[in-house]
Amino acid sequence: MIQAKRMISRSKLAKRGIKISVSYLVMAVLLLFFLFPFFFMFFKSLMSDAESYSLPIRFIPSKFTVTAYKTVLDASLLRYLGNTLLVVGFNVIAVPLSASLCAYGFARVKFEGSNKVFGIVLATMMLPSVVVQIPLYVIFNMLGWIGTLWPVTIPNIFGGGAVNIFLIMQFMRGIPKEIENSAKIDGANVMGIYFRIIMPLCMPIVLFIMVNTFLGVWNDFMGPLIYLQGNPDWYTLAIGVYYKFMGGLSQRNYPNQQMAVGVLMVIPPSILFLIFQNQLIEGVTMGSIKG
Repeated sequence: MIQAKRMISRSKLAKRGIKISVSYLVMAVLLLFFLFPFFFMFFKSLMSDAESYSLPIRFIPSKFTVTAYKTVLDASLLRYLGNTLLVVGFNVIAVPLSASLCAYGFARVKFEGSNKVFGIVLATMMLPSVVVQIPLYVIFNMLGWIGTLWPVTIPNIFGGGAVNIFLIMQFMRGIPKEIENSAKIDGANVMGIYFRIIMPLCMPIVLFIMVNTFLGVWNDFMGPLIYLQGNPDWYTLAIGVYYKFMGGLSQRNYPNQQMAVGVLMVIPPSILFLIFQNQLIEGVTMGSIKG
């Protein structure tokens, strides 16, 4: 009997080991599948101009060179980078700040018709972005903002997006009201409670929104394409790289230079994710639990 139990336990352990090995094998295959484009882009960027055009297509360069990086890192690309950092820096602060203010009003400051207003805010999530592009363009054109950075910065002061408002509001609802009541007894006003108590407690979800805002603005193509047209001095990286290296209005379509620009654009988001991955997971899980 004891021997039979041991054989059963060994069989279970063997099956468990096989399942674990198969799962790791599947994950390794998927990892290679999803990382292959990035490795191809990286090695292609280290080729010479002639080799990047060669047929059949080579995966590993015969001679590693950084000529493509030296070529693309010129004054115009640095100007595009500066414009992008300006837009990103503004939105990373404006979006979570405005969204948290709106969420604080809905979650803590009760007023007549607040539920109806919140319902209207949530209803805007159902609107496709393409529906509002023409009205926004007409408004910005009337204000004289077309060809400037105003359309991709100023609007984000007003609300920060319905999704962000909803996420922060759900998080705030999980904060005990006794903390605010104690602060009110000590003489704190509404804004004092918001900045000194609520915002520090909401930092996980705020940080999550800040990182998402960075990624969204960094990769945004349609916004700059529509609103920054005709003024290359204010191009962001997404649209500047398209016009200069990806065949927009440029005749220089060297594959190694295109890949080099792609590598450079991938670096900041990758570093940001590696630094804040734990905070991102914490922000999502805590927000879902508190909601």
